[in-house]
Amino acid sequence: MDAPFENVTETWCLALGAILFERKGLKPDEFYSEEFKEETRSQCKHSLECDWAIHSREQLLQRLDQLMVAGDNRSFTELRSFLSTLPESDPSAYNDSLGNTHESYVQYQIVQTYDHKLPGAGIAAWDWGRYVFLCREGALAGYLTEAEARSLMRRVAHMAQHSYSDWLEYGIGFLVGEQFSVKKLSGRHADERLDTAEALLWNESSLWRRLDWDTRLD
Repeated sequence: MDAPFENVTETWCLALGAILFERKGLKPDEFYSEEFKEETRSQCKHSLECDWAIHSREQLLQRLDQLMVAGDNRSFTELRSFLSTLPESDPSAYNDSLGNTHESYVQYQIVQTYDHKLPGAGIAAWDWGRYVFLCREGALAGYLTEAEARSLMRRVAHMAQHSYSDWLEYGIGFLVGEQFSVKKLSGRHADERLDTAEALLWNESSLWRRLDWDTRLD
């Protein structure tokens, strides 16, 4: 097995998936140093199967490619572009015409609400955070080598760093993307997911507070 993740660049890469790691009870900056065990492999395989319907290296690579090429940000960007073509008074009227039972209603609402609060990258953070999480789980499950996981995560890390201005903007993109994906606008649903991001943003010992967004990446 390759050497474990151990430098700042690799830890920064893992931090992109910090919200998901934290929800799983895993500390991103400790996760990389976990000794490889058969139990770990079994747990990660089970997680990939149950949460992602991934049962093989081929399926993992397909899912990673999907997130990169056709993730939720693609749909978000398309809706964003469509709404931008409507006269200023029309977007809300168009959304109301769908009726709140229409499957696109919530997604249009989310795009309208956050259109001017997000950079051009939109909700790419949601796709990239999941990408990094899958790379790490895939490596621990034995579907990727550590070298492969490093290379894939570095690619995403450089894209993220040039697309968002700081961890706060990245975190907003991630959470909005999650709302967009599950098509829910309820305050309770949002609050449950906000807690983890807030801890990463404001806890002095958190990874996001200890790693500068503009860290030079290898």
